[in-house]
Amino acid sequence: MVFKRKHKIERDPVLELMPLALAGGDSREQRLMRLLLTHANPKAIKRLVLALAACGAAVSVMGSLARNRIYRAAVARELKKQLTPVNKKLDELEKQNEDLKKQNQELRKKLS
Repeated sequence: MVFKRKHKIERDPVLELMPLALAGGDSREQRLMRLLLTHANPKAIKRLVLALAACGAAVSVMGSLARNRIYRAAVARELKKQLTPVNKKLDELEKQNEDLKKQNQELRKKLS
């Protein structure tokens, strides 16, 4: 059983000339580009470019989230450092409050 294609694949003339333009070099990237352009159709290249763009956007969003998290952690550390004396003073006041409540209860018992 032989399957026939209903649509004829048309080659883009620009894509056919690009491998010839890249033929001058010998680097790994040029070989990969030649291979990609000679064997891929334009739709596949468009899908690849869209996928790469989506990956780039995702990496950008993740980077900004990580940067915001780092800033938040730095601000939290600084606030904690600045609030340490206030927290100590608050603890002392709470302790004094407990002592005064105990004294108040003792005085009420004496008066009763």
